[in-house]
Amino acid sequence: GGPGGGGPGGGGPGGGGPGGGAGAPTSPSPHAAPMLGDIGKTSVTGADSRTGNSFPVGENIYGPFEAGFSAAQDNILRALGCSSGKGYVVGGIDTATAEQMMAADCGVTLPRTEGNNYISLLDECGGHTADYHFHEKMTCLYEGRSTGHSTKVGATNGNQPIYGKWEDTAAQKLPVLDACGGHWGRTPQSPGTDVYHYHVQDKPPFTVGCFGPNDDGSLVTVAQCRTFYSGCDGSTMQVTTPSGVKDYDDWCPCFDATGLNAGAASPAASSWWSM
Repeated sequence: GGPGGGGPGGGGPGGGGPGGGAGAPTSPSPHAAPMLGDIGKTSVTGADSRTGNSFPVGENIYGPFEAGFSAAQDNILRALGCSSGKGYVVGGIDTATAEQMMAADCGVTLPRTEGNNYISLLDECGGHTADYHFHEKMTCLYEGRSTGHSTKVGATNGNQPIYGKWEDTAAQKLPVLDACGGHWGRTPQSPGTDVYHYHVQDKPPFTVGCFGPNDDGSLVTVAQCRTFYSGCDGSTMQVTTPSGVKDYDDWCPCFDATGLNAGAASPAASSWWSM
């Protein structure tokens, strides 16, 4: 985890946008995605079938992190089932891990359904708040729209395409991705030429871990990803979830195949790209 520091962060190729925020470290690398705020925007519409909420083109897509949950977020935490003073989580923790830390601290199950209410830090489409933004899933923007390669859901700040999670929907085949969450391949928009593009993932970093590929066009390893971010400094904390205790490097969006962002880098998420 990095030192506290606010201010604008790296932004990626063509990328800009604030990379800081309360306590978020900044990183000079052009491959570093913003820690808080937009890493991209959606390019299609969708709707939450449970609530009927609709999503216009241009919704914000964030990376995996939140700024943290403290007394200022007591109303949010209370709605999740936390009693006063419970469920607080520091900034720089991915949304899925943060939610499970809340579940453990508050003695509740998250997510859960009560009646027709889906109770979670994020809605079933993977986003939240009145100033709506996506962190995860984005299923409402692509499910049921293709039997092959998932359809496009958005683009990064540098206009690189982001797709739903499937390489082949009918075969339930997931793509092999690098540490940024991208790979080279054909897409519905580029059926004849390989292009570097991202896929949404069920595990962190969910959307974009960094702006790939490497400058030479190669895929980004976990170890390379960690050099892009000042937050990947090896300074770890222990986080407790219902499934146990694990080491976690706050503000480090570079996760290996086992879902860890701390310790020796095993291959990237969903990937055989290793050290």
